[in-house]
Amino acid sequence: MIPRDDVTACILAGGRARRLGGALKPLLVVDGETILARQRAVLASRCAEIVIAVAGPGALAEQGLRAVVDAVPDAGPLAGLAAGLAASARPWLLAVAGDMPHLAPAVLDALLARAEADVDAVVPRVGGYPEPLCALYGRGAAPVVARYLTDGRRRTQGILDELRVSWLDEDTLRALDPELRTFTNVNEPGDVG
Repeated sequence: MIPRDDVTACILAGGRARRLGGALKPLLVVDGETILARQRAVLASRCAEIVIAVAGPGALAEQGLRAVVDAVPDAGPLAGLAAGLAASARPWLLAVAGDMPHLAPAVLDALLARAEADVDAVVPRVGGYPEPLCALYGRGAAPVVARYLTDGRRRTQGILDELRVSWLDEDTLRALDPELRTFTNVNEPGDVG
């Protein structure tokens, strides 16, 4: 596994949460604790720093983490990923969506264990689909992400076609997180417990 000093974690939190009436998803309480607190507890021992990618000033930028502003307004998670990559001088960025309350430590450890000099990203694949919002990105991803944003493209999955990716398959993931709870997110009021 790569040393924690080589990793910055970035919580992608610049979304508008339209289906939740504009709620700040990382500050929602799940099982008695905010999503942000839950994520920080899991990420802290795996990285040298945790940053939070936000749309702009506000409550999320005041949570005791270094806030980085999305590189392009209203460009979705890709803009937060670009901001996180730009803000970190470390070789690796562990990106997680700010609405994922159940990050399994073993899944994050598996991502970190796959980091190699010849890959730009380590990405889980569930049901045949990539999970780019809980993935590890190397410095080589930065120019691809920047180009996508400059070109007006917004699909985070799209960058994976141009990166050297080490995939974590579903069988491996299920051995670590049998219900794949890591990849569940809070999108609607019923998702908050």
